[in-house]
Amino acid sequence: MKKHLILFVGLLVSFAGLALTSVPQAVKAAGVYHTVKSKSANNISFHWNGSTNAYLWNDNLTQKKHHLTNYPKTTWYAAKVLKMTNGTKTGTFYYVTNQSGKTKGYVWKGYLTRGAYSSNSTVTSNNPNKGANTKWITKGNPSGIPYPTEAELDKLKYATSDEPDFIVTYYQDQPVIKAFTGTTYNDKLDDVAMDEANGQFGSVIKHEWGDKLNDIQYVKLSAQLTNQQMQNLANGSPTFKRFVLNDLTKQHIKPSNYKGWQIGMFSEPIYQKELLISNGQNPRIGEYVIALYKP
Repeated sequence: MKKHLILFVGLLVSFAGLALTSVPQAVKAAGVYHTVKSKSANNISFHWNGSTNAYLWNDNLTQKKHHLTNYPKTTWYAAKVLKMTNGTKTGTFYYVTNQSGKTKGYVWKGYLTRGAYSSNSTVTSNNPNKGANTKWITKGNPSGIPYPTEAELDKLKYATSDEPDFIVTYYQDQPVIKAFTGTTYNDKLDDVAMDEANGQFGSVIKHEWGDKLNDIQYVKLSAQLTNQQMQNLANGSPTFKRFVLNDLTKQHIKPSNYKGWQIGMFSEPIYQKELLISNGQNPRIGEYVIALYKP
């Protein structure tokens, strides 16, 4: 509620045309981010996926530099891929430039589609092939989240630019977590699971958990999915809960064996539209990590 109130007040100030010299005019992000992990992206090409929330930011994500809606036909080249956090939220971002190198900044990965812009890019992004399954893509659910709840879609309406993935993942994971009867949900274990999925624990997690990190058990996806399996998940058949439970059975893991434990989870958010515009290829769709800790 506090966040929404701040946002509302900010809008009123903008509409009134007020300008305070002591306050920068660029819109502020939720918090100051810093880089946890960075690696070269070898100038992989991307283009904007059509989201009106897409911006290029400065290096700590506090100032919006460019609105990607103003660059609909631009090919962006990613020099670096970075895992960034503000202490409470963590996300993956690209540092990109246009061909001339004059326009550059940091952008959340979810706003870019891999590949150079072509005359078909916008058509593909906004008008998927008629033969493709698009049943989840609606005006109220433009990303095509399978089986969204009203509460989830309502939260997404008011989400800031770095929040959608976290919201989708939360609602995606809760049915799985509830299947572990007798466990207690600990949202701090969500962050542990996310860092485990990304292959490195951040300083916040290390400080908070210390030696207890060694006592956490992890359950992970047993095998990389085929493109068809990814598409099936995006289409909602099976549901993500059923998919994970089937995978647990394959690994001879019984959720009922963890009574008294604490549980958290991270999974790659699933969007039907993302697979449509990437020709069914996102190698992380279906990935999940369940973190279990016995107090």
